[in-house]
Amino acid sequence: MQEQTPDLLTDAGIGALAAAVRRSLKQVLWARLTPYKLSPQQFWVILVLLEKGPSSLHPLAQQVWMDDPTASRVVKAMVKGGWLTTKPDPRHGRRILIDLAPGAMALAHELQDLATALRASMVVGLSPVEQENLKGGLRKMIGNLEAMYSATLVQDATKSRTPMP
Repeated sequence: MQEQTPDLLTDAGIGALAAAVRRSLKQVLWARLTPYKLSPQQFWVILVLLEKGPSSLHPLAQQVWMDDPTASRVVKAMVKGGWLTTKPDPRHGRRILIDLAPGAMALAHELQDLATALRASMVVGLSPVEQENLKGGLRKMIGNLEAMYSATLVQDATKSRTPMP
């Protein structure tokens, strides 16, 4: 008798399903972004700047779920590629403002249409109530994970100050 293989989606835990959603979304994005020669991270940066306007690095990094060093590398590459511009922030002497390059605006609007289609396709078959429940559950999970991470940092800091016997 042949052993039945588990149905990965049915048998998976919440963490595994969340990871599978992230992985699947990145795969779809990579496939859809191939003609543009953009990474998913670059895609999200363009969308945030289009939708929210110019930004300094740290708030931009937070909005696209990147750490500051990664966001800095992505922005530098995009400035070099002609997608973005930087200029001093007139409200803060040491900050720079990151914005879409004028030549990137048409593409940014095309990418916004792509994002709209992707967002709609991801929730096909989910009622508005199911979508709200899912978003609420995911927000709680993110909060739980952030609390776990903060607690780990506190524990690590306490351990590093504890003298060894």
